[in-house]
Amino acid sequence: MRFRGLDLNLLVALDVLLEERNVTRAAERMHVGQSAMSAALARLRQHFEDDLLVASGRQMVPSALAATLQKPVKDVILQIGSLVETERQFIPARSTRQFTVEMPDHLQLVVLPMLMRQLSAEAPGVMIDVRPPSRDPSPSLATGELDLVLTPGIYADPEYACEVLATNQLVVLGCKDNTCLQEQPDLATVLSLRQVIVPFDRHRLGLLLDEQQMALYSGRNRTALIAPNFGCIPACLVKTQHIAILNRRLAEASLRSFALVMWEVPLAMPTLDDIIMYHPLRQNDGGHLWLRNQLKKAILVGSTNSAVTNAPRGP
Repeated sequence: MRFRGLDLNLLVALDVLLEERNVTRAAERMHVGQSAMSAALARLRQHFEDDLLVASGRQMVPSALAATLQKPVKDVILQIGSLVETERQFIPARSTRQFTVEMPDHLQLVVLPMLMRQLSAEAPGVMIDVRPPSRDPSPSLATGELDLVLTPGIYADPEYACEVLATNQLVVLGCKDNTCLQEQPDLATVLSLRQVIVPFDRHRLGLLLDEQQMALYSGRNRTALIAPNFGCIPACLVKTQHIAILNRRLAEASLRSFALVMWEVPLAMPTLDDIIMYHPLRQNDGGHLWLRNQLKKAILVGSTNSAVTNAPRGP
């Protein structure tokens, strides 16, 4: 299809060329021969009356015009893709759609079991590809590689739409045999115990926590282990005198598998939100809306089902 003299298929080629900055790699991504990609670049140069990509040593770099075109072209490609893929009349029982979701481990443990039960019953043909957190998911959201990102609210990006998935209350978790945890511990007791933590963004979290709260959460001068993720923390507390400050949902889920006890944090702490983040163009996509609702339902039902009555716990 041509629009004002330009074959719109060339915009896809331009998007890939500007991203790869290499004709051979761009051809491989588009599954065409190198000669065909070179011809596409030649036609783009003729249309825009600009070199677009210029050789610089062994690399190609975008011209000044190409640099200004890169984001608008990427946005246009994404908008067209969203328009083509949008399912306003999404029918879960008939769908074979695949969704790619980035999700931290503390949510995987709480959300995924219930989500799979829901999908098995309501949408057996739908496939969910869950990926671990990346350093910066924004580029993958922008290109459509990621459908949804589940992340702590402190990482919300104002360029993307966000919805609250869950509000998390922090609790103290420790071994059932820990002599200091046979009753609700006071602040002095908690601060006397060594702690298992995960790496975290002190700057962003510092916007929510005051100095005393940060000292408690971070295990300042009391750190016994910096764990790679939240999911492995409960097992690391068994048969130790250590504690962890975790969100209640994850803590309650761990009580079913380990001889642990849970108590309230003896210091007023703010709640921490987990959010669903996605590209604004996906807001009215029927499939996306359905999946976002399924995630909220899964965490709500999963939280209700995680209540443990046969283990010691705080009031």
